[in-house]
Amino acid sequence: MWLLPLLAVVIFATSDSRTEVRSVDDARSLDALKSLDYAKVDNGKTGETVGYSELRNIILACEAYARGVSMLPRFHEPVVTRGDTGISVFRQVSPSVVLVVTGNVKDDKVTDMGFGTGVIIDPSGYILTNWHVITGYEAGVIFFKPATGTTPEKNKAYVVTLVAQDEKADLALLKIVKPPAGLPPVQFGDISMIQVAEDIHIIGHPHGELWSYSTGVISQIRDNYDWKYSDGSKHLAKVLQLQTAINPGNSGGPVLDNTSKMLGLVSMSEEGQNLNYAVAIDVIRSFVARSMAARTRGAGVGSQGEKGEFYVGHTNSGLAVTKAVYSDCVAYTTRDQKGLVVAVLVHTASGAILTASEPNAFGGFRDWSYKLPDGGVVVVTSDGLMPELVSAGARE
Repeated sequence: MWLLPLLAVVIFATSDSRTEVRSVDDARSLDALKSLDYAKVDNGKTGETVGYSELRNIILACEAYARGVSMLPRFHEPVVTRGDTGISVFRQVSPSVVLVVTGNVKDDKVTDMGFGTGVIIDPSGYILTNWHVITGYEAGVIFFKPATGTTPEKNKAYVVTLVAQDEKADLALLKIVKPPAGLPPVQFGDISMIQVAEDIHIIGHPHGELWSYSTGVISQIRDNYDWKYSDGSKHLAKVLQLQTAINPGNSGGPVLDNTSKMLGLVSMSEEGQNLNYAVAIDVIRSFVARSMAARTRGAGVGSQGEKGEFYVGHTNSGLAVTKAVYSDCVAYTTRDQKGLVVAVLVHTASGAILTASEPNAFGGFRDWSYKLPDGGVVVVTSDGLMPELVSAGARE
């Protein structure tokens, strides 16, 4: 399920007879809009521009970034002890491996839900990961491995959305909203070429130790293998049984052969038994093919959001304010005399504040600023309705 804090989403007005709202950048006008008088209206007559789903995605992206960015200083180049092959595989494939964060990192502790590994499978921005990494989320952020040095670029977190998922096989396909050019995809291997006892290489983020390398062997190929997670979810797929080190955070990482081709996707381990498993490449091929075909036909998994209950009020200067009441937020939308939305402020139950500026041609906003309770600031840019790039802003 979505883990979303209670929000109060506010679009600023100017003034009414009781309360003065001086500026669209004045966070104190939240109280002013709360104090307006509202009358209930039909849901279909409100003409929402920035809808519930879009606002929720922006909040989730900001929350994921704020939590994930604390992990970035933990990256260091791995010490490879297995010779030139391991070094070659890591150097070739590690740029294709990303850090996926959806917000379930609590108290700086990594869980296998909401924090994991992903692998670029197409230069247009498609990323493969596990279903259990993203379950309950339709938006998050990814970080790329730095091209040089040891510190990932925290000011460039790319927003990803969920394209397709297969709960049974524990697979999910993500898409970067606005991918950079030159993304290096991993190459798929062939299930018929996999041999028991062959060497394998794995890249992932075990326990938050970013872009870690490990090696091992394939112990067996198992058809129709079933497993379940602590949340009770049950899964069934052809898997590769591995003898290697797998830990939370490795989920969604590629299993590679000596030629750097992907043989599987790390899925789970049986703690204390040194039994680790990855979804086999033929299952992955089938899932990706189905997902791409469905996307071409226009199918999607995105949420349309709640309907909510709507109310309308007016300021003394004639601006119309729509209040939408949802199960987890209250949204105030203010329009000028021409009916155009002017700005947005979001106040969360935790004390964070999201504000918007620079309306764009799509009815959304180009710039969003998310102020955390500790004073940290997250900045989001967008040319459409969806957030695209997330970065750290100046602390206030």
